[in-house]
Amino acid sequence: MDSSNKIEQTFDYIIAGAGASGLSLLWNMLHSDVLNSKRILLVDINFKPVNDKTWCFWDDSNIPFEELIYHTWSNLEVSALSERMNEDLKKYKYHCIRSIDYAEKILEMGKASDSVTMLESKIIDFESEGNQGIIITDQGKFKADYIFQSALKPPGLVNEKLDVSLKQHFLGWEIETNKDLFNPGRAIFMDFDIPQTDGVSFFYTLPFTKRKALIEYTLFSDKLLTDEEYELELIKYLQTKYNLKSSDFTVSRREKGNIPMEDRRYPFMYCDHVYNMGTAGGLTKPTTGYTFTRIQRHAKEIVNSLESGSPIPTKRASTYRFRIYDMMLLYILDQQTDVSIQIFHDLFQKNSFDRILQFLEEETNIVQELKIFYTLPYTPFFKSIWKMKHRIFSGA
Repeated sequence: MDSSNKIEQTFDYIIAGAGASGLSLLWNMLHSDVLNSKRILLVDINFKPVNDKTWCFWDDSNIPFEELIYHTWSNLEVSALSERMNEDLKKYKYHCIRSIDYAEKILEMGKASDSVTMLESKIIDFESEGNQGIIITDQGKFKADYIFQSALKPPGLVNEKLDVSLKQHFLGWEIETNKDLFNPGRAIFMDFDIPQTDGVSFFYTLPFTKRKALIEYTLFSDKLLTDEEYELELIKYLQTKYNLKSSDFTVSRREKGNIPMEDRRYPFMYCDHVYNMGTAGGLTKPTTGYTFTRIQRHAKEIVNSLESGSPIPTKRASTYRFRIYDMMLLYILDQQTDVSIQIFHDLFQKNSFDRILQFLEEETNIVQELKIFYTLPYTPFFKSIWKMKHRIFSGA
């Protein structure tokens, strides 16, 4: 069916995109006594769960399904400047959820609900008419009082101020070795002790058993690599770090990602009555790429607003203070690789890992933050403030 001016059907709510944000919102709606009888349309190109993403987080207070946690680590390790640092976590634990498990669970709930219609279709655009939003798909147009989308970049994004635009890009292998190598209780959060040739780069290792781990080559830069270039670095790392030859391990799956690390604001709205979610809604923390717990909080806020009849929340994912911190670090990451690694080294050497995670989750207070900054080289941050002053002093 070609898209036309005809409205095929009207719903109370439309969720466009069945990724982490869309599924989390659906889960919260279905668990709401007020909303679970509303007519909900879920749209995506297909609903076949794929084992292609691992979502990690350290604040588990908002996750829908604790039983979906695939693995948990109580110890984190960071290596930089030839120094290895690790620490047992006290306040937090580091968790991961596989996208395939998350999608299977929530999509099954959607299929079992009489309130949910699931449409496999290409999402083309959104528009508004009167007091409703409209989704345009290759199977026609559909209307709702509220549309929540994570499928398309907001058109207003290009008009937002932008000074630093990097990417956190990575390719990882989940491998199984022929001998015991890994500590399944310790995740290697960042290993910077590798050649720094294409921007700030590190390896990230999530051990699931003594012989099974996800190992990712990750870079902060504006240039993507070819798959062959990522995989060549993976091979080198497995040889130097673990003394593994190609005959010593098998690759069971691959993960590849490209997360924006930008200092621009993301618009709340795609257009009238169409709200942005997930990365499209600016929920990705620019300096870390972590999004999952922010998505959970946002989904709960949306549902609370719909239940009470109050406006959908339009506050930024980060406060002004943390936006400034992100701008400062983004500038340093973009301009000075060596200084960036020194900062990460000092950060983890001179502060507790729990406090760092609390800071990255933006749950610290100004006194705690000043204590953290006191442990870091101050000249690069003063320079970044000077270079970014036109943003910092105009509301970021």
